[in-house]
Amino acid sequence: LNNINENFQVINVSVLLTVAIQAIMSATILGNPVVVMIEGAIKTPTNTLFSWKRILVRFCSVLGVVIICEAIPRFDLIMALIGGTTINTAVFILPSLFHMKLAKNDKWHKMKISFDCLAIIFGVVAGCVCTYASIAHIVDEYSHC
Repeated sequence: LNNINENFQVINVSVLLTVAIQAIMSATILGNPVVVMIEGAIKTPTNTLFSWKRILVRFCSVLGVVIICEAIPRFDLIMALIGGTTINTAVFILPSLFHMKLAKNDKWHKMKISFDCLAIIFGVVAGCVCTYASIAHIVDEYSHC
């Protein structure tokens, strides 16, 4: 956005406003299942819309997110590290392992196993590369302090 000409200030503001609205809406949707699980664990009444337990749990949830965001100045570095380790596992490794387990009795079993093994190898290599790059970026970012 910094490369946009000053003549396009309206576009710049529109893009930033759209990103902010999307972040606010997605944070509400993504955080709700966690809060509902916590409310179920502490036996929050489900028949009332507002109760002191429900308000306290949701307030503490938002407060926890704010504290984490303020405590970690470069949260993008942490997210890159988490993404490098978990996304490859969730996308390449685990589905291939599950498919190998489920497709044991298939007549194309050997060919499917070879594709699953390739996907697992690719996922492990990509995960190692991404994790190494994330750690190197974190070290590089904080070695100048």
